[in-house]
Amino acid sequence: MSGAPKAEYEHRVAKARAKMRELGVDGLIVTDPLNYSYFTGHSVPVWMKSRASIFVLPLDGEPALISWSGPAMFARLYGREFPSWVQDRRIYPDVPFTNEPRVDWGVQDILRERGLTNGRLAIELGRETWLGIPLVDYERLKEDVPNATFVDSSPIIWGCRLIKSEWEIDCLRKACEIGGEAWDKVIAELKPGVSIRDIQKRILHYYAEGGADISSGVPMVLGATGPQGTFQKGDILYLDGGPSYNGYKMDITRRAVFGPPSARQQEEHDWMWALMFEIVDRMRPGVSMQELFEFSQSRLAQRPEWTNYSSHPALRIGHGIGLENEPPSMSGTDTTVLQAGMVLTPEPKIESVDGLVNPEEQVVVRDGEAEVLSSSSDYSLRVVPL
Repeated sequence: MSGAPKAEYEHRVAKARAKMRELGVDGLIVTDPLNYSYFTGHSVPVWMKSRASIFVLPLDGEPALISWSGPAMFARLYGREFPSWVQDRRIYPDVPFTNEPRVDWGVQDILRERGLTNGRLAIELGRETWLGIPLVDYERLKEDVPNATFVDSSPIIWGCRLIKSEWEIDCLRKACEIGGEAWDKVIAELKPGVSIRDIQKRILHYYAEGGADISSGVPMVLGATGPQGTFQKGDILYLDGGPSYNGYKMDITRRAVFGPPSARQQEEHDWMWALMFEIVDRMRPGVSMQELFEFSQSRLAQRPEWTNYSSHPALRIGHGIGLENEPPSMSGTDTTVLQAGMVLTPEPKIESVDGLVNPEEQVVVRDGEAEVLSSSSDYSLRVVPL
């Protein structure tokens, strides 16, 4: 089970039920692996698409989960606890367990037992949500409970996930600390001729050494112009992404130049990072994402000689961060208003002859000044000696 305390899940269920009550929803059906993990504590690899993991939360009464036989088997054979706080667990055999083209995962039984077959049921149908069962199985579920009404669960899911608890913020802060220290160590070790692959291998080593999730993926490494992806004099190393800690992700950028930077390289870096911090200064409760985007656009309009990546085709200069890259978006179309507890990554971008100049930090919206979670890592343009 995730390292979160039991109270964390009680809080999440309470938030979901409050939102359900507000929207007139009788039951929540969660099928996306990340949403399932968020509510149950049972982490499911996103690549395990053939084995559905489902959480059913009635407005009143006990929740239930549905999982394949593996987690219970491992818990029994190795003397471990089942990886979830949920007590009502419905276990199906390993897949495929039927030759039928459509599968009944057992959701309808739970709905009948909880008196929800005539209810208003929310499931992942809208933007920024994904069904974790095949569409044909969802269609069968609707046929199995014909008197139920199915609606989009995204207002409930994101009503819970957008505002982070202090435990979640601590995990995000720790991910930034581990990732930032790993990147800083590797940058300090760089020499001309180092390859993209070697940089990624070294970073993964430092992630593990620092206590990151072992499943943390490699960061994006760009900018090498030499043979076999090696860095040469004048190249700018671009790092993007980061590790995770208890499932919560770091997503920032850092840059380094091989040899003394040109005046242009230094100005692009310094000016863009200054703009990024101007955006951070404006990240206060009550300010909309659209306002932050428009401010950035107005500032970049003062540099017409630069190509503003966010003018076309992106129309976005940042996003939420948590278990994944999340809503809301700092964009020309997102009118979401900031609230204390949101965690975001502002990242205005320009296109340079060296590649992308993309300052990005990880920031918590607070009632006063915003808190930069990634401040332990040096954001200056680092110089690799030749």
